[in-house]
Amino acid sequence: MKLIMTGGADSEHFHLIDKKFISLLGENPTLLFIPLAAEDDNFSDGLTRIKETFSTIQFDKIEMCIDLHRISWNYLSKFDAIYFDGGNTFNLMEKIRDTHTYELLHKFIHSGGIVNGDSAGAIVLGSHLETAHFGESGDNNETSVISYQGLNLLGNIAIHCHYQEDGSENIEIQSFSNEYGFPVIALHENSAVFFNGKVLEVIGENKIDIYNPTEDHKSIFPNEKINLSSFII
Repeated sequence: MKLIMTGGADSEHFHLIDKKFISLLGENPTLLFIPLAAEDDNFSDGLTRIKETFSTIQFDKIEMCIDLHRISWNYLSKFDAIYFDGGNTFNLMEKIRDTHTYELLHKFIHSGGIVNGDSAGAIVLGSHLETAHFGESGDNNETSVISYQGLNLLGNIAIHCHYQEDGSENIEIQSFSNEYGFPVIALHENSAVFFNGKVLEVIGENKIDIYNPTEDHKSIFPNEKINLSSFII
């Protein structure tokens, strides 16, 4: 399993993160870009930004998908990586529901594919969407989404992005972890994590914080690697 999850900063802060992403790709890789967390009229701008961001990579192709119902395994298996762009978490999940995205992502990852999720694109890969509400920049749910279950690519671990380490946000995250029993990985906007199986590596410019219901939260710093089983229940 190879996953990258980023906290939602501007692309200028992603140089170290992008370097890690590039190092995971083979020669002439292919990328599927999924911008569905954004508003419809921003899809093309998102694709342009992604092409500019990864202009140093000789992608054989970058394709954009705006209708998940059309994705089959025969189509998805042609790509080396998937990039879920940021935006509103609930916009993205609303479009994921009632499709085969869950099954296809699991098969893609376990077949050697790499998934890169930014902000909302990272949150949906975790166990729960409640974390999208936290903080001053939290998402509103103005969709038909009722169930807040995520795609569970990390087991019971939830992801929180745009993390600001102040008292009120810390309280929100810890209360959620206590209530649900889920660990939470809190990503500052200029931080990211790379999951390689059970090993977590912090990449980017800032640390991450991990909250558990059974103990005080812990900070993990850039370039540190830890085994998830050592502290996540």
